[in-house]
Amino acid sequence: MYFIRNRLRKLQQDLDSAQKRKAQLEFEVDLCAKKLVRAQKLIGGLGGEKNRWTLAAENLQKIYDNLLGDVLVSSGVIGYLGAFTGAFRDEATQ
Repeated sequence: MYFIRNRLRKLQQDLDSAQKRKAQLEFEVDLCAKKLVRAQKLIGGLGGEKNRWTLAAENLQKIYDNLLGDVLVSSGVIGYLGAFTGAFRDEATQ
C-alpha cells in the first residue's frame, strides 16, 4: 500500500510539473506569435523606407554633381554683384 501511495504521489508531481511546463510553453508560443506579427509590420514599414532612401541618394548625387557649378555661380554673384545694393542683387539673381 505504501508503495502505491508513493508511486501515486510521484505521478501527481510529474503531472503538475508537466502542466506547468505546458502553460509556460503556451505562453511562449503566444509571445512568439505576437513578436512575429510585430516583426512583419516592421519589415513592411522598412520596405517603404528603402524606396525613400533610394530617392534621397539619387537626389544627393544630383546635388553633388552640380556642386562645382553652384560654387562657381555663387562666387561670380558675390564677386560681381557685391558692390551693388541688395535690391539690385536680388533682381539680378532672379
